[in-house]
Order: sequence, then C-alpha cells, then structure tokens
Amino acid sequence: MRRIIPILVAALGLATQTYAATPKLYEVQVLVFANHLQQLDGQEQWALDKISPITDFKQALSASHNLPPGSRLAIAQSILSHHSHYTILATRSWVQNMVSLRTTKPIRIQSDTDGTLKGVIRVFQWRLIHVAVDLHYTPTPSLLSANPAPVYQLTALRPIALRRTNYFDHPKVGVLVRVIPYEGPVESPTPSGH
Repeated sequence: MRRIIPILVAALGLATQTYAATPKLYEVQVLVFANHLQQLDGQEQWALDKISPITDFKQALSASHNLPPGSRLAIAQSILSHHSHYTILATRSWVQNMVSLRTTKPIRIQSDTDGTLKGVIRVFQWRLIHVAVDLHYTPTPSLLSANPAPVYQLTALRPIALRRTNYFDHPKVGVLVRVIPYEGPVESPTPSGH
C-alpha cells in the first residue's frame, strides 16, 4: 500500500502537467461590413492626414476560411447582404490558442474583391480575452467625384464576451466578432505572401 500512494501521486502530478500544457483552442469568427446610412455620418469631418499605418500588416497571417455555415455570423451575413444599406466587406474564421498580446500573431483582414478594406485583428488573453482591431476602409469613389475617396480607420482594443457576438462600431464600417471554445480539427492561419 505504501508503494501505491507515491505511484498515484506521481501519476496525478504527471496528468496535471499534461493537462496544463495542452492549450485551450478557440474559434474566432469575424464579419466586416460597410454601412451606407448617411444619417450616421453627422457633421463629422474625416482628416486624411490623421490615418495611422496598420501595424504588422505585411507580417500578418492569412485566415482563408469563411464563416462556418449555420453559425450566428453566417446568418448575420445573409441578413446584411440582402439589405441595401450594407455591403459585406470580409468574412473570416480561424482557430487559435489564447496567448498574450506580445506573442499573438495578427490576422490579416481584407476585402476579397476590390481592396476597399485592409487591416489586422489580434485576439489575445490578458486576464480576459481581448480583441484589437485596426482596419482601414476606403469606399469605392463615385464616378462623378473629382476628390479622392476618404480613408476611414477603425481602431479599437477591448475585452470581449466569450460565446457572444461582439460589435465594434464606426459610422462607416462595422465589425462583428465571436470567440467560441473549439474542439475539432485544426488548420492554423498561414503566413501571407502579400
């Protein structure tokens, strides 16, 4: 009996070390859309010279997966795409473990077709799960306009609610983000060649 107790303690210690070393994986889903409602502009003036560059855009990883069919953001995408006041700019999903801001990799978010949206999103753990968004949106200029299209920037960093749809707001662009615990096959985002 005396020999069994040390073996059990050693086995339990090894089991807890193995469990602690296994990272918790999360699926991150992102939906970015343009808002064409003019009344949301107010009298705000947009200064082109105050747009800051996107940090780590060239080094960011690409998430090539679209939203999972039937997910809440896929349903939101379907609803928004049938409404004339909104244009879907990008949808992405990926699986990652939660690490600190210093070690998390930025994920590149850009429009699939016309290049009107580009930026990065970081998801990381700092006591709570946080999302950092840095996006530039340049609407397609009107054929009648002689002025260059303005660049709108959405920069935000805040804690988010797990398993909830989190909204990052801007008068011209909206971002919906969901972070969900994940249990399934894993394909990591890949380095971008852009």
